[in-house]
Amino acid sequence: MRLRLRLLWLILSSLWRRPLGVLDDSILSFLVLPNDIDVTKLTDDRYAAIMDLGRLDLALRTGLAGAMIRRKWAPLASFATIRFRYPLRAFQRYALRTRIIYWDDGAFCFRQTFERNGRTLATGYVNATLLGPTGPVSPDEILAAGRGPVARPDKPEIVSRLQELDALIHAGQRQVRAPDRRTADNAASHRGSVAGTGHDRSRG
Repeated sequence: MRLRLRLLWLILSSLWRRPLGVLDDSILSFLVLPNDIDVTKLTDDRYAAIMDLGRLDLALRTGLAGAMIRRKWAPLASFATIRFRYPLRAFQRYALRTRIIYWDDGAFCFRQTFERNGRTLATGYVNATLLGPTGPVSPDEILAAGRGPVARPDKPEIVSRLQELDALIHAGQRQVRAPDRRTADNAASHRGSVAGTGHDRSRG
């Protein structure tokens, strides 16, 4: 429920907060509430939920949210990772800084940092785009539907490394699926052999 209230407040406050450019930082302030923590600190899954709000704030204040609604585009994240450094405890205030640092033909790369008193507490990276009625929408088409084309920033080294990690994970997913298919084929072959043996015995 608290997240829904935060979501509602985010949407309403975007009506009077200053607009943002696609390459501007979105900065949101939060308070760690009792339902955000496990025993003493902010839960891991809450970081991901708060990061969703940061990306939504960018969409709202850059004008992209309106295009999403008109064209029936839905957000789609393909990769996410987070590095924790310091914990957030109950009733501490913190800020979430969200920025688009790069995009290619397939997705935007967001950097999202949790900050408190000038210290970075955690840093997350998310690759995301939008899914339309006919499939994924390219970032260039998304930007054109907003306030117009934007020059693509230079590709940071961290993005290249994350893309390598994403490709490695994707390859691992394919390797996991492949043995499953072989196991199913072997099982089917074994059942066929058993059935054939039983048939021969009945004839004998």
